[in-house]
Amino acid sequence: MSLGMASMNAAESPATELVTAGRQAVLETFVREHHAFTWRCLRRLGLSAADADEAAQRVFMVATTRFDDIQPGCQRAFLFRTASHVASKVRRSAGRRRETSQVESPEPSDDAPLADELLDQRRARHLLDCALAELPEDLAAVIILFEIEGLTTAEVAVALDLRPGTVASRLKRARGELERRVLFHLKRPQQHKETPR
Repeated sequence: MSLGMASMNAAESPATELVTAGRQAVLETFVREHHAFTWRCLRRLGLSAADADEAAQRVFMVATTRFDDIQPGCQRAFLFRTASHVASKVRRSAGRRRETSQVESPEPSDDAPLADELLDQRRARHLLDCALAELPEDLAAVIILFEIEGLTTAEVAVALDLRPGTVASRLKRARGELERRVLFHLKRPQQHKETPR
């Protein structure tokens, strides 16, 4: 009987290995396809580059353990919700410290922007990050997903577990609030320049 069990296990082993290898390939493809999106979301949710790297690993650990629960077409929604929870935990544990001005250096290329263009891009990114960091989380999430990541209203609704109408109204409020905060940050340096010495 033990010989029969051994031969059954031996017969099942290659099939099990095939399934495991197939699942591993699917998971690796999933991570490759969605890593950049997840990392960008974590950065926009206020994490430093180093924290985003570590948090992305946590997000994908959760995603791979719950992979069978992720509905087709809802991968980014699931990843954003998970990233939002992970980012919240990281911010709490770090005492809500924010990265001040670390900007990744661009990839060198022949089409690289000129130094002044690069400086303008860095300033604009820093300004956007500052304004986003000041928004309430519910408004920032809608802006990040719709305006920055390019999700549709329906995808944002799934990601945030909201009705499409709620997404549209939050998006309108978020745009107005973001514009107000950006203008505030743009005017602030001018006020300092006008102050007499």
